[in-house]
Amino acid sequence: SFVAQALADVLAIEGGKVAVIDADTSNPDVSRMFADSMPSIRTDVRSENGNGWMDVMDFVTEHAGFTIVMNTPAGIGDSMKSDMASFATFLSEQETPVEMELWWVMNIQHDSVNLLNMAYSSYGQYFSRIRVVCNLFFANGDKSDHGPYFLWNESPLKANIEKKNGATIYFPGLHGRVVKKLFDPEKIMPFSQAVDAVVGESLDLSSSERWKLQQWMSDVKGLFSSTLTQGSTATSATTEKIKSR
Repeated sequence: SFVAQALADVLAIEGGKVAVIDADTSNPDVSRMFADSMPSIRTDVRSENGNGWMDVMDFVTEHAGFTIVMNTPAGIGDSMKSDMASFATFLSEQETPVEMELWWVMNIQHDSVNLLNMAYSSYGQYFSRIRVVCNLFFANGDKSDHGPYFLWNESPLKANIEKKNGATIYFPGLHGRVVKKLFDPEKIMPFSQAVDAVVGESLDLSSSERWKLQQWMSDVKGLFSSTLTQGSTATSATTEKIKSR
């Protein structure tokens, strides 16, 4: 959800029409953050009656021309396997066909790579490109050392995905003091608003905390902007959250 929040915020900062779908209904941080600033819905795509995916289809249709960031919950793999073919066909048959990207958040453990490998084999063909996001929170936030991600960096899957217009992003960690204030359920707001001393006043960030947030936002914007220019921008994006996170 943290990556989805940052992605939606950066896309909005750059002037795009952005909407969010929060399929993590048990902890809907993404839709909560953007409730007042962009179109959003919450829906359970794992529901047995299939209503969740129908909600997604209707939302996409109603927001033609938007970039849609969809945050998915842990344990979504079975639903993706069973429903992605139908969903991808629906998107391709719209008046303006919708392109999908998969943003896969990676930790440093074996199961991150193994689960991505299974996902890639099962439904990777439905995505125009795959972005693997190595969350440097798991590497103590050290932007200069990607060593803890050696399992991914040495994986043949990485080379295969990047040959097909994919990319690896090393997502910087944000200081815990800032995170604690940002995610107060009563005060949560987009990062780009929180960094403003006037708009984000209710968060009561100290000068150093606001500076840390400002530097982090600059790093994230640079990473995402350069990555999104690799190939055409998608009109639909999805993030997969690894269970072990």
